Amino acid sequence: MAKRTENTVKLGVFITFAVALFIVAVYFIGNEENMFGANLRISSIFSNVNGLQPGNNVRYSGINVGTVESIVLLNDTTVQVNMKLEKKVQPFIKKDAIASIGSDGLVGSMLVNISPGQGMSGIVEEGDLIASYSRVEPNELLNTLGKTNENIALISNDLLRITSQMAKGKGTIAMLLRDTVLAVSLRQSAFNLQATSAHLEATGEGLRQWMAEVQGSTGLLHQLLYDTTVLDNLNSSIAQVDTVAAHLEPFLQELQHSAENLSVSSATLRNLLDQLDSGQGTASMLLKDSTAAEDLRQILENLNEGTARFNENMEALKHNFLFRRYFKKKEKEKGKIPPP
Repeated sequence: MAKRTENTVKLGVFITFAVALFIVAVYFIGNEENMFGANLRISSIFSNVNGLQPGNNVRYSGINVGTVESIVLLNDTTVQVNMKLEKKVQPFIKKDAIASIGSDGLVGSMLVNISPGQGMSGIVEEGDLIASYSRVEPNELLNTLGKTNENIALISNDLLRITSQMAKGKGTIAMLLRDTVLAVSLRQSAFNLQATSAHLEATGEGLRQWMAEVQGSTGLLHQLLYDTTVLDNLNSSIAQVDTVAAHLEPFLQELQHSAENLSVSSATLRNLLDQLDSGQGTASMLLKDSTAAEDLRQILENLNEGTARFNENMEALKHNFLFRRYFKKKEKEKGKIPPP
């Protein structure tokens, strides 16, 4: 009887301890899952959850604020993650908050991180859908890293081949490194180019200053470049010169005829003198008188001298800018007349 009572007591103590342990476990689990407090449910859509499971933690600014309630596959490219958060964090989460999937440490379980937004939106409400951000997957990162390593290996092989050729003295770079004469020539060319650049710069500065002086002055060059009335006056002067040349054309024609007549007279007189020198004709007999002969010779010399001066004056008139156009016109007319 005593033994039976002892067993009954032990059984009661065990049952009491088990019930208490169950109550404590339910309390801690419920407290962890926020089963006994007010909750806020929001969602976010991802293209890849990266192994996220229901029950994983949800963090806001690094603080655990809830858990993942469920994961729903919407289609072949989108997955909706439903989150259950503590009601007390609702005033701090805005509608422009961004959800992303991360891991708890390097090898820890997956979780959802909620980051504050950058705008001034209102607070999130029950059933809201917040934006999501998908980070680069580790597999993609490893693939990219592998391709980068392959490219580095290829570049290293090419560099090794180039350096080996340079060590053997092959190629242009090796020639530049070994040939001291070429190096001196290149250095001299660089100095010459630098000096040329300096001269060009000085010339450009001088030209700029000259242009500034021309623009700031009121001289003839400034008027020719910027004053349009100067060109009009010059054209008007040229037209007046043409008019004067046209008026002087009859006078020039008379001068030319006179010059031709003088030339003919001079030739006739020269022939006459030749005859007189040879002693032919009555004129030669009359000129036996030395006094008369000297007078006649003096007259002829004066006539020749006047003819030469007249020819020089005519030549000067041909080069004068007032009569130059007239003489050119006459030369053109003579060139058009067919020869007899």
